Amino acid sequence: MTNPIIDEVREARAALAAEHGYDRQRIYEWARDAHAARQKATRNASPNKTLETTGGASVSPVTRKRRVRPARVSA
Repeated sequence: MTNPIIDEVREARAALAAEHGYDRQRIYEWARDAHAARQKATRNASPNKTLETTGGASVSPVTRKRRVRPARVSA
């Protein structure tokens, strides 16, 4: 019984190894550089910005609900 997902992963791994001459050090360097590039692109693509909304729209509905109706305490 063969699993198509496992077969696809194995084919991708074999292609990657062949692309880098079956050299583990070259594969490691490629993975490290690719990871760093993805992290840099992610950091630069979506900087954290404060929502520019009116009133309490930037506050979650749960927080607003807690402010309006505090939890009951049973004694």
